[in-house]
Amino acid sequence: MKLSKLYSNQPSRFEAIAFSPELNVVMAEIRLPENQDRDTHNLGKTTLGRLLDFGFLAGRDPKFFLFRHEQQFTDFVFYLEIELADGGYVTVRRGVAGQSRIAFKKHIARHQDFSSLPDRAWDHVDVPFERAKDLLDSYLDWRALKLGTIARVSVIFFGLKRILATFSICVVSPAPMPTGSHSLPIFSVLTRS
Repeated sequence: MKLSKLYSNQPSRFEAIAFSPELNVVMAEIRLPENQDRDTHNLGKTTLGRLLDFGFLAGRDPKFFLFRHEQQFTDFVFYLEIELADGGYVTVRRGVAGQSRIAFKKHIARHQDFSSLPDRAWDHVDVPFERAKDLLDSYLDWRALKLGTIARVSVIFFGLKRILATFSICVVSPAPMPTGSHSLPIFSVLTRS
């Protein structure tokens, strides 16, 4: 299982994030010279991890920014595309509004955009939350985990440790390293000015 893409139905407000099939690193870096005296806090590292948790069907936490400011995000629907062990993909659709139902679409090509796909084209639509968690667990073959989904396991971590835990579990699967290499290859780095 690897992260493939995180996007929303509001691309002008939330730009899609396409993950590399190898190792992805979430890093805060200030590039603009006029901002060099600022620190790298509050640039979205933890927020990204929380959005991934949301896509992995974590429960509704009233402290989470999507629900703390639900009026601002009520029209948002997030899509998490995940590469499966068999080489296929599943996209999870989850809205912010109310007790939204979950939808699933299994497919063979990566980096799809199903934000305008009609309900009839999804494999499972309006799935209640508890049933959706079971369905996602079956897609990802997480039935052996006693604690449930990785999203629920990662909730115990905070800040950068939480992000690293989420990514080490979900994404870290670097390509085979060349003989004699002593460092992990880093194929994509998400940055913000």
